[in-house]
Amino acid sequence: MKTIAFLSQKGGSGKTTLAVHIAVAAQEDGERVVIVDTDLQKSAATWSESRASATPAVAPVATAALDDVIAAARHDAITLCVIDTAPHAAPDAARVARAADLVLIPCRPTAFDLAAAGSAVDIVRAAEAPGAFILSACPLRAPEIVETRAVLTTRYGLPVAPAEISDRRAFARAIATGRAVTEFDSRGKAAEEIRALWRWIKEQITDGRKDNRSRRIHAEETAAG
Repeated sequence: MKTIAFLSQKGGSGKTTLAVHIAVAAQEDGERVVIVDTDLQKSAATWSESRASATPAVAPVATAALDDVIAAARHDAITLCVIDTAPHAAPDAARVARAADLVLIPCRPTAFDLAAAGSAVDIVRAAEAPGAFILSACPLRAPEIVETRAVLTTRYGLPVAPAEISDRRAFARAIATGRAVTEFDSRGKAAEEIRALWRWIKEQITDGRKDNRSRRIHAEETAAG
């Protein structure tokens, strides 16, 4: 099983929107998916309650129970665990980062989002977890997108997903009806963007890296001599 986490220390970055849409896209691609909702607002869980489909399952849990939930997901033959996180919760974010095979940091092309990105990067690096940025809620054809991509790459040295997620009404409309854009308008531009992003994420988590748990075990054994 692979685990990805959407993490940002800034509210409104699009973590939950990306988490539920990527979870559905992955499920449509054949993955057995669970969304772990660690945000106290429980937005992903609320979305799940309005769905006609029972999948992907959403498990609202406290971050302290994360390891147990991941273990249960492995036991249930889940192939992809998607973690949605709360902003402004550094200790909990660190726990999530350590559990993830890939930490995805949503960043809108704004000065406020760029200023907040460093906090998430610090958490990812402290956890020694692979991380990447996702440009989210991008205005269509805005020059700020290219500028933001360049700043993120130069300043932080983490990869930036080549697939950008635009600020499209289809995302809000899909969420409001308990769906993802690939279900709401499967041939629309928003659905194309989400599928492109999922393909890229899938490449990152299936490129031969050991999972995060293996890295931690190795580090602990090395420290113990």
